[in-house]
Amino acid sequence: MRRRRVTTQAQIERVLFEVVDELNRMLPESEHLPKDLRAPLAGDSGQLDSSGLINLIALTEDAAGRQLGRPILLTDDRTLSQIPVVFRTLGTLADHIHLLLAEERDG
Repeated sequence: MRRRRVTTQAQIERVLFEVVDELNRMLPESEHLPKDLRAPLAGDSGQLDSSGLINLIALTEDAAGRQLGRPILLTDDRTLSQIPVVFRTLGTLADHIHLLLAEERDG
């Protein structure tokens, strides 16, 4: 029987901070996101416009697949119906990814 990998919250946060670095290379300096779990992403106080959010999603899916060894999908109906909640901050995004991976692991 093959053991399923457990991904820690800290690993997910490291991936997201690397995504922020990559995203910041695409943005003007005045629009850079801080590497802070409380950093607002979407919603009324969010720092990302729609194209920034799309880039964040694509970069996160790619980085998670490479660095965590397990693909994630952030463009499913459940996630997209909860954009203001899931993408409120980097921390809420990390929590959502952790939940997705735990659900996959637990079947």
